[in-house]
Amino acid sequence: MDIRSTARATTARGPRRRVRARIGLPLAAAGAGIGLASLQGCAGSAPEPRAPAASTVPAPSVPAPSDAPESALPGVPGVPGLPNPLDNVGTAGNTLAVKIDNVGARVQSIQQGLARADIVYWIQVEGGLSRFLAVYDANHLPALIGPVRSARQTDIPLLQQYGRLDFAYSGAISGLLPLLERADVQNVTPPNDPGAFTHDAVDPTFLDPHQVLARFPSVPARSPGFVFGTAPDGGRTLDAMTWHLPSASIGVRFDGSTYGVAVDGHPAWSGTATVVVQHVSTVPGLFTDFNAGHPDNEVFTRTTGAGRAEVLRDGRVWDVSWSRPDPAAGTSFTLPGGSAMTFATGPVLVLLVP
Repeated sequence: MDIRSTARATTARGPRRRVRARIGLPLAAAGAGIGLASLQGCAGSAPEPRAPAASTVPAPSVPAPSDAPESALPGVPGVPGLPNPLDNVGTAGNTLAVKIDNVGARVQSIQQGLARADIVYWIQVEGGLSRFLAVYDANHLPALIGPVRSARQTDIPLLQQYGRLDFAYSGAISGLLPLLERADVQNVTPPNDPGAFTHDAVDPTFLDPHQVLARFPSVPARSPGFVFGTAPDGGRTLDAMTWHLPSASIGVRFDGSTYGVAVDGHPAWSGTATVVVQHVSTVPGLFTDFNAGHPDNEVFTRTTGAGRAEVLRDGRVWDVSWSRPDPAAGTSFTLPGGSAMTFATGPVLVLLVP
């Protein structure tokens, strides 16, 4: 089945453009290297975004990590020189988050920096499309990241668990700008750091992360709640899986050591150590985009509260529960017996799905 959809940017979001994306589903396209396996409860399909009532945004606050042998625990500020709490690779450095475009095969073919991210979130946006929010530790940055796109309401509470990190994006819908100014992030945009964005910040624009962190040092990496260690007992064998949003898909395949990722049927990157499938609710957002001459309601993904999840590592999958009582806290993932679900050392991919 083919789903055709259009992504739009408002004037407040920086680069204006309209991209017509032809997205083929399912993901098992020739050459993608991503197969489809059956996993009860893993795949889901979100309802089409509606344009009615607005929801409230959780007020931004600040997070808390622990003293687990292989990772810091949620909420304790990171300390340079200690193990990196984002993916347990190397030592903790300062932290940068970047909003990355993900609409259409052309954009996906020029993406840079996703394979070097410590954590990548796959998030639904208006029209049932998807964007990435990637989190980087300063000690192993790529040369460029992008294409950089506009911030969304979902990003504010999601990033709160990291402390006052640098958040790079190319603009935002006008109503969101005051919330971003009040959020506990260092906003990095073309107006306040124009030299960090390529092509004079004209879409597609890419970010030089080294320049950003030199100008805005940010905070040392702090744990978003992940605990790293050897795999727990149990789990089920699962080599490949695909998940769908209304107009987007993502899949992974285990290659014997890590996972390769394909997006909308196109190979994207490899080397992901842990895949988290976090089931969340997506509701109408506070803001409506009129850029295309008709209302297009933004959506808001709730990442606080509790719910079910699946965690994939080492070619197996475990059913777990997630909990994040408030935006200032990290997200815990626990096995049915109450013990922490341990992640494999290396990059983490978090899929926020219904």
